[in-house]
This record gives sequence, C-alpha cells and structure tokens, in this order.
Amino acid sequence: MGRRMTVKATREGLVGQTTASGYVIDPLMPFVALPSHKALRRFVRVTNPANGASVLAIVLDVGPWNTADDRYVFEGARPQAESGKDSYGRLTNRAGIDLGEAVWKALRLADNADVEWEFL
Repeated sequence: MGRRMTVKATREGLVGQTTASGYVIDPLMPFVALPSHKALRRFVRVTNPANGASVLAIVLDVGPWNTADDRYVFEGARPQAESGKDSYGRLTNRAGIDLGEAVWKALRLADNADVEWEFL
C-alpha cells in the first residue's frame, strides 16, 4: 500500500468526453484523475472517511487543474491547487482529485468532500 492522502474531491462528470489516457468517459468505470501524467493507469483506493465507503479505481485522467503536480502525487506534498490558483493562474476549487461517476456513487457523496486516496 502507498501513502494515504486526504484531499478535497470533486466529481469529474464529462460523460462522453475523452480523458488524457484516451478513455471515453462513461458512468460505469471506476476511475479518478490525479494531476500527473506519471500516475496514468495506476490503481488507487479511495475512501470516504465520513462513512467508511471505499472503492478501487484506476487513474485514467490528469487533473484537477494541474497536469504536473508530481510533488503532491508521489512525494506527499499538498496539492498545488489547494492554494486557490493553479499553475496557470486560474482560480481553483482547491480539489486534489477528481472522481468519475462510479467512484462518486460508490463513496455515496452528495457534494464535494474530503476523501482519502492511496496507490495500491
């Protein structure tokens, strides 16, 4: 198991659009987005600490906000997007992970919330 991180999660949505890995988003695949191309196709466990729900997912997209936040994804730094601006200067919602529809539902989320994630 990898290092566990607690960060704000948002819902990716975007059904029918193509991710950075070439996957066409559908509501069934349990996937997430992390802000590093190096994380693509790696498996993670995502847990909702509020209710204990947990799901295994694959990283199929890059984001939210940044595309090269390797210090956060691999070294345990806080997500750069938590600062309120991304590396391009855009205002962020401070999220460190985007959740595909299947992950969002499995965690029983109703709104953006803190989740824990770790590489498997």
